[in-house]
Amino acid sequence: MLLQLPPSLHYPITVTSLLKRPGDTVERGDYLFWYVYKTTVIEGDGLGNDVQVEREFPIKFESSVDGEVVAWKVSKGDVIDEPVNVLEIDEPCAHEVQFGGMCAECGKDMTAATYNTDVMDSMRAPIQMTHDNTALTVSQREATRVEEDAKRRLLASRRLSLVVDLDQTIIHATVDPTVGEWKEDQDNPNHDAVKDVRAFQLTDDGPGMRGCWYYIKLRPGLESFLQNIAEIYELHIYTMGTRAYAQNIANIIDPERKLFGDRILSRDESGSLTAKNLQRLFPVDTKMVVIIDDRGDVWKWNPNLIKVSPYDFFVGIGDINSSFLPKKQDMTPGKGPAALKAKREKPAPVATAEHHVNGSTQAKDSEVSALEQLVTMGGGDNPMMLQEQTTLQEETIMHQVEDRPLLQKQKELDAEEDASSDSQAGAESESSMSSMEDSQESNRPKHHLLEDRDTELFHLQDRLERVHQEFFEEYDRRRNKAVGGRVSVLRGDRISRDRDVDLRVLPDIKSVMPQIKRKVLGGVVVVFSGVLPINTDLQNADISLWSKSFGVAISSRIGSRTTHLVAGRNRTAKVREATRYPKVKIVTTQWLVDSLVQWKRLDEEPYLVPVHPEDRGDPILGSSPGSKIDDSWLSSSEDGGMTFTDDEDMLKSSEYSAIGYDVDEQAAVHDELREFLGSDDDESESDADTTTSEAESVAVESRKRKRGSTDSEDDETVSSSLAHRIKTNRPSTLKQAVGQDDDDDNEEEAAADLAASQDAEQQATVENPDDDEDELEREMLAAFEGDYDE
Repeated sequence: MLLQLPPSLHYPITVTSLLKRPGDTVERGDYLFWYVYKTTVIEGDGLGNDVQVEREFPIKFESSVDGEVVAWKVSKGDVIDEPVNVLEIDEPCAHEVQFGGMCAECGKDMTAATYNTDVMDSMRAPIQMTHDNTALTVSQREATRVEEDAKRRLLASRRLSLVVDLDQTIIHATVDPTVGEWKEDQDNPNHDAVKDVRAFQLTDDGPGMRGCWYYIKLRPGLESFLQNIAEIYELHIYTMGTRAYAQNIANIIDPERKLFGDRILSRDESGSLTAKNLQRLFPVDTKMVVIIDDRGDVWKWNPNLIKVSPYDFFVGIGDINSSFLPKKQDMTPGKGPAALKAKREKPAPVATAEHHVNGSTQAKDSEVSALEQLVTMGGGDNPMMLQEQTTLQEETIMHQVEDRPLLQKQKELDAEEDASSDSQAGAESESSMSSMEDSQESNRPKHHLLEDRDTELFHLQDRLERVHQEFFEEYDRRRNKAVGGRVSVLRGDRISRDRDVDLRVLPDIKSVMPQIKRKVLGGVVVVFSGVLPINTDLQNADISLWSKSFGVAISSRIGSRTTHLVAGRNRTAKVREATRYPKVKIVTTQWLVDSLVQWKRLDEEPYLVPVHPEDRGDPILGSSPGSKIDDSWLSSSEDGGMTFTDDEDMLKSSEYSAIGYDVDEQAAVHDELREFLGSDDDESESDADTTTSEAESVAVESRKRKRGSTDSEDDETVSSSLAHRIKTNRPSTLKQAVGQDDDDDNEEEAAADLAASQDAEQQATVENPDDDEDELEREMLAAFEGDYDE
């Protein structure tokens, strides 16, 4: 290694003597060379006065490593002004594997330091390579070697790596004791749903959770899913639960340790309690890694991620280990085939304490809200915040144990059904015996709260198999091309799988999987209405990031290129506007979510939002199929989706349309536009003559341009007179239209006026077949728009 001078020395220094020669053995603390440095000191002059004097001080430089001297990089007499390499030493041990601050190979203390130690020896091995032990670390070079060996092993068996989340991805957990009671009571209507629920007790977890029983429901089809996927993927668990929790889950889903082995990473070793990082497991290379998780935000929407639909078997419980994660972004629930029953999906009293009010999210518990806001702001692993989060986690668990939210929900369901039965019974005459039987029956729940119709894992297996197939097909193509060349590829020759693997042509999952996903909804242009809370960053919302990874374009405005309006509710301004575009599908949020989850563009018919007859407007000009409209405002984004330009560009775009306006208003705007284009009803004859003269000048100039004329003086005259005419006759209504706000609630008047003027422009062009007059109107309108741009 090269021994470098630390920055703490008093530079400049002068080398005065070299104490070691090449081939000499040195140990930590041995002197290597002499150097001197100058500094100003205060000394007495013998007369009682202090004076500043510059002095030289000789110093010996000590070695911070053990080894054999190879070569000097400095010479006697050199003046050194900054930290440089002074000596090359061959170390007997590079300390690339360390455990608990000690070198795992030679046993030396990696935490020892001297005055000239710049970088601790422990930093030579900063990478944690094991799942369950943070004390074992390796160097970058060792990590690269280990991962390359792992990739060769996986390629030889034609497998990839799969990182699996636990909570709400493959299992659902609760601590509500009601589940245990229902499990034992065969007469309870929920017994069939919970009879296969597993249970375990944690005795070494947090203070507030000690002795608590956890009830675990496996996602339907989990056993066969894991068995099948393990043949083409090497499985890893990554959970925000504690290690004790993760180990107990592993004992349930993999009792023989054949699927996951010891590849379990919990929040105790992850390095962060607020986010997940793929580099924690694969610090060097993630080309062969796929992730499945119900949360995309905690992964920062990593391109290796397959987001799955959350598994919510225990109604309203959610993720019991989510207290450390950022608050999940909520959307207005849609209506469709997969929509859940609202009455059975009320949030738990403590675990989920929020509701929607006019599209915004408000918290019922101010303390919980404040904590969630801190987490959302990305405070990291601040000790004080982590302590608050730990306290919140324990309170959530304890409230589930004490409040029994599932039992409360069952009672509410029973009360609703009893009330319904009583109302029906009141209309009929019943005997006293029947009344007694009904009274006894009412003491027992009639209908079950829990049901399990989830099929996510069956679809997820298909998607994982597709990613695996695409990856290795690309890998084989690259190997064929690299080994046999272009001619071999054209001939269709294939190399044997038994040959040595080639890491140089390895594809990357973060390129392979996005290519597959973008084919699903490529070309879809979505506008949201009533879906996200106000003041939400539209392009960076979770649903937007997820959609764009599938090739969806997200816009805040409806135009002729819009394909879908995703509406959280009907009768909004955007719903009314969308009705004027026959090609736009007005669908619920569930259509988009189901399409993203299932990796296919679903039929919109079952998800269509019912539109009120009063909200339907006349089709806008240019929205019919085959119309050619400027689409310069629609542009590609870096992530493969589409984005839209700003508000100013949208106002200039000819395809920005108005929302419903009646016939009288349309006629008024047409009259105003005709007045602007040359009507002399309110003008004097001289003004009319002047206008006519200007129009003729423009027409003459247009003919000159067609003939190739370039007279600059005529250009200036026409431009000046036309600009004067426009400025003196600009309609006030059009001026207001440009300045109006564009919100859903306030945009109607401005947009209506603007689009009506555009409709009138197109209608005027159709009504006037003369080429010269068409050219005149286009020149005047172009000048009008240019004046507004200024």
